[in-house]
Amino acid sequence: MNTIEGSRESFFGKPWLVNSIVIMLFVLGFGIRMVDLTDVPLDFHPTRQFLSATKARGMYYQFANDVPEWQREIAIQRWKDADVFEPSVNEAVVAGLYLLFGEHLWLARIASSVYWLLGGLALFALSKRIASVDGAILALAFYLFLGFGVIASRAFQPDPLMVALILAGLWSFERWHTKQTWKWTILTGLLSGLAIFVKTVAVFPLLGAFAFVILSTRGLKQSLKDPQVWALAMITVLPTAIFMIDSIYISKSSNLSADLRFFPSFWVDPTFYVRWKNMIGNTLGFGAFFMALLGMFLAKPGKDRSLLLGLFAGYIVYGLMFSYHFITHNYYQLPLFVFVSLSLSVAGNVLFQRLKEINNSSIIARLSVAGIILFAMAFEMWNVRVELVRDDDRAEPQFWAELGEKLGRSSNVVGLTQDYGNRLAYWGWKPTEQWPTTGDQNLRELAGKAKTFDEIFTDRIEGKDYFVVTNFNQFDRQEELKDKLFDTYPVLEQNSGYIIFDLQHPLEAQ
Repeated sequence: MNTIEGSRESFFGKPWLVNSIVIMLFVLGFGIRMVDLTDVPLDFHPTRQFLSATKARGMYYQFANDVPEWQREIAIQRWKDADVFEPSVNEAVVAGLYLLFGEHLWLARIASSVYWLLGGLALFALSKRIASVDGAILALAFYLFLGFGVIASRAFQPDPLMVALILAGLWSFERWHTKQTWKWTILTGLLSGLAIFVKTVAVFPLLGAFAFVILSTRGLKQSLKDPQVWALAMITVLPTAIFMIDSIYISKSSNLSADLRFFPSFWVDPTFYVRWKNMIGNTLGFGAFFMALLGMFLAKPGKDRSLLLGLFAGYIVYGLMFSYHFITHNYYQLPLFVFVSLSLSVAGNVLFQRLKEINNSSIIARLSVAGIILFAMAFEMWNVRVELVRDDDRAEPQFWAELGEKLGRSSNVVGLTQDYGNRLAYWGWKPTEQWPTTGDQNLRELAGKAKTFDEIFTDRIEGKDYFVVTNFNQFDRQEELKDKLFDTYPVLEQNSGYIIFDLQHPLEAQ
């Protein structure tokens, strides 16, 4: 991935200057992700981050010395009981960092940020080949500094690693398509297979890109006769296929059920597409997405255009398959960074070529364009910094630790608490059974699996000692639950942070 390659004709000047710009982008990109590093991970989808944190802690506590045995037991058990949606690759990496440096959640932020930046290297190398070094600089600036991407790419979840591996797989695939050697066949299969292994949804952009390029340049008949194509497909899908067979049919540890994920009824609902459009606008920006759509048709016909068309087609299928989560969970848009960034490199190449023609690469034009890009980067970086430092959540662990101690180690608790009880379980060492939120209940209604209030209440409180409430927003929205608890059970303790109901001594019994 030589940075200098192709930079002699750059709008920005000589190779050393281009290299300096690229290095500056990576340094600033890493630096902005380190802002507010040691704050607790409540800034971006904390429920999803706590799932990874729980698994990493369990792995770490298997080998950690000088930890209380009761905490070791809880940590390992919660890891074993945690939902399994994909292999715990990122969690294993972070657990290894814990063994080296201690259990610090901010180590996961560093790991995710490094993944994202490594993906930027692959993006830059691939963008130079399908566009130019100038287009690659524009794509890299978008990829590294868009506000949503900065915050999402440092989250403790597998998505940053998945995106980086998708980009690495596409870079390797382009080299394979050009050179047609077994070395590139194997490397492409390994990188792409690892991307899908880390998170299965990587299959959509990768399969789309591979299929469009191979079929458009070779045709179906020739592709089916090529042993390298078959080897590439086998290496790519084999790791995930083994994992899914084991987790679904052998160990039965997986939570890959489609019951609460697949909603074909959304496909004929215009509101779904409006919300999808709004989600794109709120994450990557609809303007950038629109330019990326135009970029597909500015790409060179053949391999390059087919690559972008395949990525876009894969994204559309991905959105239809996960329709509910696509419009409710913004991190489901992270794979879109791959298509938009690569396509923007093509659009950027056309723009910079035109600027060179008009301005003859004058120093004033170069400085002006560089100033515009720097201003946009600085604007995004400032907004990210403001968002990250706005809330200081460092007091959260102490609050939950005290609540966990108050509830007691041996009690059985059901609760309506933040992040499905993860804060109380992680910092308070108090696992609880969680009362469903209104969103959970709506989702089950969509899936045709709704239960009555009495059914849910009877099931959840059976054998429980306390009902603890800390999520007052949800509590106020569930009047039936609120009335039931206050009318039936005494309040053991109440303050501005929580309410604890005594389920063992109902009021009518008294």
